[in-house]
Amino acid sequence: MKIEEKIGKLEEYLRNKKSILGFSAGSDSTLLAYILSKVSPESILVTINNNMMPKEFIEYTKTQAKKFNLKHKVINIDFLTHETFQNNTKERCYECRNLMYCNIQKLPEFNDYDYFIEGTNITDLLEDRPGILVLDKYNMISPLVECNITKEEVFQMIKYFNLEYSYDTTCLATRVKTNQQVNREKLTKIYKAEQFVRKNIDQENIRVRTDKNNATISVDEPLKILNEKLIKKLRDKLQELGYSKVFLDITGYEKTELTYKIDETGKYYHQLPYPIDIEKTYQNLKNKYDANTLLKIDDKISYEDIIIQENGKITINPTEKFIDKFNKILSCVKRKYYEK
Repeated sequence: MKIEEKIGKLEEYLRNKKSILGFSAGSDSTLLAYILSKVSPESILVTINNNMMPKEFIEYTKTQAKKFNLKHKVINIDFLTHETFQNNTKERCYECRNLMYCNIQKLPEFNDYDYFIEGTNITDLLEDRPGILVLDKYNMISPLVECNITKEEVFQMIKYFNLEYSYDTTCLATRVKTNQQVNREKLTKIYKAEQFVRKNIDQENIRVRTDKNNATISVDEPLKILNEKLIKKLRDKLQELGYSKVFLDITGYEKTELTYKIDETGKYYHQLPYPIDIEKTYQNLKNKYDANTLLKIDDKISYEDIIIQENGKITINPTEKFIDKFNKILSCVKRKYYEK
C-alpha cells in the first residue's frame, strides 16, 4: 500500500472522532495531532508533566499544539513522589501509563470527548512494553495500530507532511538500569550529559544510560564518532558531571525491526518478547477477520497459514509477504496481563 493510501486510511479512521490525545510531541503523537487538526479539529491534546522528562519537553508540546491550532492541556504530576518510580522496578512502565491515563480521565471535560487515543504504532507491539496493557483498562484506542501503521511509515508520513517533532520524548528514568534508585539528582545528571553529547554529535537518537555510577553513550552510528579528540571530550565532560567510567556502545542505538527466523520444518517465525493472551487475541481476530478460517486449540490459534502460540511465537508458511501478513495479525495480538 502506498504511503498516500495509508494516510487516507488514517484520516478516514480519525475523521469526526472528537478525541483526547495523549500528546508528547514525539513522531507518533505529532502525526496524530496533525491529522486530527485536519479531520477532527474539535479534539484536544493532553500532556503529562511528570518531572522526569527533558526540561524543554513541556514548552515544545505547547508550541506544537499552537501550530496545529488544537486545544492543549498540561497536567502536572511529580512521579518522583511515588515509590514505584523511585525504586525503578520492572513495574515502572505499567505504573507510568496507569498514572498518566488515570489523571487524564479525571479532567472535568473528559466526557465531552468521544475517544481517548494514544500513539502506539504497530512496530511498538514487537517490543516488551507492559505499559500497553493499561490501554484496555481505560478503553483507549491506538489509531496507528488499528490502521496497521509501522514506525517506518510514521516517519514517511512525517516527511510527507514536512512536520517537525521532538527526538527526545522518552522519560529520563528509562536510562537508569532497572532496580537502581531514581532521584532528581540522577535525572539531572543524565539530562546534562545527553545535552552535551547532542551538542557535539549530530545524530537523531542519543542516550546516556547509567549503571550505578557508570555511563554508556548510545547513538545511531557509533563508528562515525570514533575520533580520539571527540571521545576524550565526551569522556572528560561526563566525568566532570560525576560519572566514574564512560563507555561507548559500539553496537549502536537499537531500532526495532520485524525479522524472521526459520524453524526445523522450514516455516518462518518471529518470537515476541512476551506471552500472548490466546482468548483475547482469538476474539480480536474473530471480530476483525474471516471466522471461517480461524481455529483455537488450547494454547494456540490457527488463522489461514498462521499459528499463534501462547509463548509469543508466531509461525507463517514461507512467503515473500511475511512482514505484511505478520503485521496484519499483530494488531489483534493481546499480551497477557502484566504480572507484578
